[in-house]
Amino acid sequence: MKNLLLILLLASAYCVKAQEQDQVHKAKIQFIDLEPGATLEVLDWGGQGEPLLFLAGLGNTAHVYDNFAHHFTKDYKVYGLTRRGYGASSQPKYGYDIPTLARDIKGVLDSLRIERVSLIGHSIAGDEMTEFASSYPERVHKLIYLDAAYDRSNFVDLMQKAPYPPQAQPQMTPADSSSSFQVSAYLSRVFGMKFPESEVLATRNFSNDGKLAGAVTPDQIGIKIILSLQPPSYPKIQAPAMGVFAVFNHVNELFPNYHSFDHKNKLMAHQAMEVLRPYLLGQIQLFMNEVENRQIVKFNGADHFVFLTHEREVVSEMLSFLNRP
Repeated sequence: MKNLLLILLLASAYCVKAQEQDQVHKAKIQFIDLEPGATLEVLDWGGQGEPLLFLAGLGNTAHVYDNFAHHFTKDYKVYGLTRRGYGASSQPKYGYDIPTLARDIKGVLDSLRIERVSLIGHSIAGDEMTEFASSYPERVHKLIYLDAAYDRSNFVDLMQKAPYPPQAQPQMTPADSSSSFQVSAYLSRVFGMKFPESEVLATRNFSNDGKLAGAVTPDQIGIKIILSLQPPSYPKIQAPAMGVFAVFNHVNELFPNYHSFDHKNKLMAHQAMEVLRPYLLGQIQLFMNEVENRQIVKFNGADHFVFLTHEREVVSEMLSFLNRP
């Protein structure tokens, strides 16, 4: 089920690559106790002005923005939230439905004494943003969906129709898992992505001798979140919203290592493409039709992690939207 989840979200907790140099935009980290057993990691990248809160996609932590958030600290006070179950946040047995995750956002804002915020979310964070904006409209200034504005409630149907090619994520060798650097090199070869090294370390455990020891978060937590998904209540959104969409036009944009697939895996990749591209285009139209005060930005040939693959362009679009009265 995990591999099929990756196809739906076009994301992966494993799609990471170590930075070629040391991290330079470190955040201050604090932990906020919301309730017994639920303590959440909050990152503070600094800055002054109106507050922004970055929310990560499924499988990721707020550290995924460590090399991105600094673009906004000149004009804004910039925070990031790691949802319950992931990274350094606690892993309670409950609370993985979208309404609870939205209430977690409210609890963090209350603790930080933030009355009104602009939310910026990647991937499945879009579900949390929509729920939050629908439930607490007075707390939202603006919304930015980073390839996040999707109706994922039909996940089961999609995963049955869109097969995940096994060669899209080949098995790691002992050498690949011998260190965090080698893990990152393996993931870079397979997915062609570059993430902050801090995100690699936040989402994986390593032994004392540096070898990969597994994921921080068990698969069951992601499954609980997926099973709670409902159609987004876009018409209830009152705040201005920008939907940034990564539009894949060719199968090698969906599967970066498609060129290495054998015939069977290429057939599976094309079948997934035939299902997921119409789904993507339909989601863009849904957002356009149901969100009243909206702006849509499309990046053709972009990866799901569009804020990393098209960093300069995305920052420009975001600042233009955020600075607009």
